[in-house]
Amino acid sequence: MAAISALITEIRTDISDDASTRFTDAKILNVIKKAIRRANRIVQRNGLQFGKKKASLTTTANQAYLTLSDVTDFDVLIGLWRDDTHEKLKLATEDEWERIISADELDYYHLDYANDKIEFNGTPSSAIALTLHYYPTIDPSAYTTATTMPWAGRLDDIVMEYVGVRLKTIDEMDVSYDTKLLTDLESQILQSYMPNAPQMVEGSGWL
Repeated sequence: MAAISALITEIRTDISDDASTRFTDAKILNVIKKAIRRANRIVQRNGLQFGKKKASLTTTANQAYLTLSDVTDFDVLIGLWRDDTHEKLKLATEDEWERIISADELDYYHLDYANDKIEFNGTPSSAIALTLHYYPTIDPSAYTTATTMPWAGRLDDIVMEYVGVRLKTIDEMDVSYDTKLLTDLESQILQSYMPNAPQMVEGSGWL
């Protein structure tokens, strides 16, 4: 896993700016941050395995919620499972949630971001272990050149290539070219890691 400063050194060689006469480290860092934000949404949108995490949670008896921020880096939900039955809990939409009249223990849950809660309907009667699968927050806003790149370095080369080409054309102010770069960024990430993602296989039914 490399620090961003190491990427900047390689990028400078690619854009023939080893003497830092064209771009400051701060400017290159800003473009790297943009690349990381874009790459993160590509990872999430396409369900790439290396971008996922899981956390262990435990309900409190007679309490119909868990605190969402207990999972400090939670960003996007994948699913919530009971450890004892290995069943996936049902995530209710707002409309479904408001229409529930009664439900069995932990039958449904709802994410209440405004109040920092994972709400349950119905209320658990005991401490029940749960496993939350999710995509963690990747927020590069506070990154410095000393920060280690996310994803254990898996996307370093792809990010560097995107940033290098973006810097070469940064004076062009051509939005269409930036769109092409973003498409290429997505294509490279998917070609590299989509084979590791689980594939849905349709059954052939009764024979």
